Amino acid sequence: MKTYAGLDAALVGELQNIIDFGNLVNSRGESQKEVLCRSFRIKDPTLISIQIPSRKFNADYALFEWLWYISRDRNVHNISKLAKIWDIIKDEDGTVESNYGYYIFDDTQDNTPSPWEWCKQELLDDSDSRRATIPINQPIHKVRNALDIPCTQYIQFFIRDNKLHLSVNMRSCDIIFGMCNDVFTFSLMQQLMLNELRIDMPDLELGYYYHIVGSLHLYERHFKMAKNILIDSTEIWEVVFTSKDWTAANWCKVELKPELTYLDICDSIELKLQTDLDKSLLYQYVCSMRKKLFV
Repeated sequence: MKTYAGLDAALVGELQNIIDFGNLVNSRGESQKEVLCRSFRIKDPTLISIQIPSRKFNADYALFEWLWYISRDRNVHNISKLAKIWDIIKDEDGTVESNYGYYIFDDTQDNTPSPWEWCKQELLDDSDSRRATIPINQPIHKVRNALDIPCTQYIQFFIRDNKLHLSVNMRSCDIIFGMCNDVFTFSLMQQLMLNELRIDMPDLELGYYYHIVGSLHLYERHFKMAKNILIDSTEIWEVVFTSKDWTAANWCKVELKPELTYLDICDSIELKLQTDLDKSLLYQYVCSMRKKLFV
């Protein structure tokens, strides 16, 4: 399995692999280059922002998407102002299926802990467990909304060698937008689980992030961008990962404060995200939250 230092390097390496070895396919009416059954891992799941200029990675948007997942609110009235795709794939009632937090933190089942809490307790009870899984893609998704069938199948936590690892298994993954935002999102989930486990396991460390994909693909509309990313990447390997400049549009090392838990973050975001805000206020909100969340 290919190992990368962080998300920057993973994007470059996997793009090069698709360009070199991918097959041309035409799925859902759009041409793309694709590799099947691809997997890689990231050594440091705090190195999850992308500094390559031609990728134009918007870390503030990625953070808002993660906070939206934490909120479990499937309504797209706010997030669609930052990314039009959510407006395109929404249901008639303005909701989508792909709010991953809706499944990860679901606490609506009577006498049943949320999948998140169940996994945490399972790992506390048996640190070698292989059962700490959370399914995302459900059978109902095959008939509910044809425009939004979740790409993530399930996630799985492991503790090995006193390190918390996360494996994310996906049926499909667009390398330019989907992969970058998903790795960002799930790496923060991994860090959040680490924080909660450390309450009882204070010596536990952050492990690898694993990304396992049935179809990893590059859309034809992104071919030019992919070429520019590979060109740009040769010029930016000397990156300072410890920048404290939170006024920058993008930042490379994204590390949650160690005391933060899921409930802590919920208390900060719930009412705010339920309010219909304009785009400028949403980004102001993200700016205030990242100062609260990250070291």
